[in-house]
Amino acid sequence: MTRGDEGSSSGAAAGNVYVAVGSDGAEGETMLLWALQNFGGDFKYCILHVGQPGEFARENTKEILDAYIQMCNHEKVFSMKLYAEMQDVRQGIVELVEQHCIRKLVMGAAADRHYIEGMTQLKSTKAMFVNEHAHPSCEIWFICRGNPVYLRESRSSTSYPVRSHVQSGQSTPGSDNSGSDSSIAADDQALVQFESPERSKESLETDPLPAVHQPPFRAAEGINSEELCEHLHKVISDVTKAKREALDESICRYEAEKAAIEAKCKAGALKNSHAEELSRRIDLEEMLKNERERCKMIENERNGLQMQLEIALANRQDQEVIAKFSLSEIQEAIGSFHPHSNIEEGDYGSTYKGFLRHTQVIIKMMYSDSPEDTSQYHQEVRIASVLRHPNLVTLIGVCPEAWAIIYEYLPNGNLEDWLSGDNAAPLSWQTRIQICRDTCAALIFLHSFKPHGIAHGDLTPKNILLDANFVAKLSNFRSHDAPFSSHATGDFSAESDIYSFGVVLLRLLVGQAALDLDDIVQNALNNNELDAVLDQTAGKWPLEQVTELARLALSCCGIDNSNRPDLRLEVWPLLEQIQTLCEQASSSDRSSGGTQQSSSSHHSPGEEHAQPPSYFLCPITQELMEDPVMAADGHTYEAEAIREWLNRHDTSPMTNLQLQNLDLIPNRIVRLAIQEWRRINGSLVWSVKQKNLCTFQEEE
Repeated sequence: MTRGDEGSSSGAAAGNVYVAVGSDGAEGETMLLWALQNFGGDFKYCILHVGQPGEFARENTKEILDAYIQMCNHEKVFSMKLYAEMQDVRQGIVELVEQHCIRKLVMGAAADRHYIEGMTQLKSTKAMFVNEHAHPSCEIWFICRGNPVYLRESRSSTSYPVRSHVQSGQSTPGSDNSGSDSSIAADDQALVQFESPERSKESLETDPLPAVHQPPFRAAEGINSEELCEHLHKVISDVTKAKREALDESICRYEAEKAAIEAKCKAGALKNSHAEELSRRIDLEEMLKNERERCKMIENERNGLQMQLEIALANRQDQEVIAKFSLSEIQEAIGSFHPHSNIEEGDYGSTYKGFLRHTQVIIKMMYSDSPEDTSQYHQEVRIASVLRHPNLVTLIGVCPEAWAIIYEYLPNGNLEDWLSGDNAAPLSWQTRIQICRDTCAALIFLHSFKPHGIAHGDLTPKNILLDANFVAKLSNFRSHDAPFSSHATGDFSAESDIYSFGVVLLRLLVGQAALDLDDIVQNALNNNELDAVLDQTAGKWPLEQVTELARLALSCCGIDNSNRPDLRLEVWPLLEQIQTLCEQASSSDRSSGGTQQSSSSHHSPGEEHAQPPSYFLCPITQELMEDPVMAADGHTYEAEAIREWLNRHDTSPMTNLQLQNLDLIPNRIVRLAIQEWRRINGSLVWSVKQKNLCTFQEEE
């Protein structure tokens, strides 16, 4: 090729502006818009891209380049694309510059996010490499965020080598496009030119160059050349203005699209932030749940420790609270274990009736053959020492040598003997209702005991004892004081006590024992014949109230323990209502002067609670004790009375024997029992004469 051919080739290449774009579409659009605005429509634009090999990358690259071509078509400029695949992108750009004799190249100086206002230095290693190694004849504009950062001017003295296959910026298909040892893989037509119809038509109408080849105008035609030039300049000015307006519109559209992309990115970021916040909230809720469970465990542990502390304090004060008797005293009280003193043989030992320190008592001798037996002994002592209620048998003392527990003596025996007919007189319906009320009160007290409820575990008529006034008191606890839930299962639970209470109610109503007692009562209710199955020896029952009581008893005996009635909320109010009927009936009997049955069978509820137990009375004054203390003789006295006695004597007021010492120990067990008895029976001041006659007056 001659030098003239070389100039022709170079001139063709000089009419092209190459814009090197990467995979970031936003940055590439910014550079292309800058080139279109600064070079105008007199140049042909070539979109240049070098990517790494890969089928997926190739498909993605074609989509990106097609988008740039569409952008050029929209601006009505000639456009083409040039892309290659190469491992080293920088080297690929340098080789394409040399192979295609590129004179004008626009590329990025750095990523847009690294742009700093007033930046004049290249930040991208790729830009630095191209700036250093590209052919000297190539003039390169380095752009960042639509701003020129650096211009590498061309050295015109250095020209590209002549290449026969590069003409007018196009590659001849099938020719060798490799300018170095590196292989550049392009498609079948590495450089493709796209022209829109509008641009071709506009070129024919407005391009002034073809006018040079038109024949000269003749003066005879009357056309003024100055007017023609003026008209031509006006057309060129209008075209330039239209292009500039189109470019401004394209820039505005680009800015709007960019704003939309940024808004989409912000929305995505907010969505991610919301997801993170939601995840954090879920984690916090899980932590809160764990903390609540931990607090609950700590609360349970605290309650357990509190109970252990109370037990430890109770054990520490055994000498002060629980009276202790010697083995010789126990043997003397029960006549050296005479068979006549034995009243019961149970699973845990034998029960005797005795006379201890001038007081009739019940002595429970427990087995001690195994660790389980001794554990049961200490368990019963510990529970009995902290439980004080008028409807629970009162603990008098213990004898560790004989593994014995001494309880108060209740002269009317147990309920089973009365219901089975072993006693001569039957129980009236008023007394039976009072027994139900006393039993219910005791269970409510046990189940609501703090910090943990206590279940009786063996509630039967045999373990319901009756004092001289037919006040019912529970005995023979089998339970443990471990916590139980409101719907616990097993032998020792609140639900098992409620079931047993329902059986006791049915026994009191019917009077007889039967395996199918609940079926008998249920059939009677269904047939409206409850009066036929009620124990007629008890007198005339208040049928309406007793019917409700029978239904509650059947509910207590239900198989589903979660549906059993609540003693405090459901059973107790009904018993209170029937109790009112009992009081009205007793008042009616007294006002009519009618005869009553023996004191062993008929007592109104008010009368049953009128007389306190004998051991609540001071042996000296025969009055209800306010501050009970125990002297060296083992008897409990009112503190003021015994101190007055000891000021004048050194002997026991009960035995008249010499006292070993004059120490007085507070009897807290009796004091708590008296206080509870006072609470149940109202604010009354009692005075009991020596003949066991009791009177009372309202306390002011």
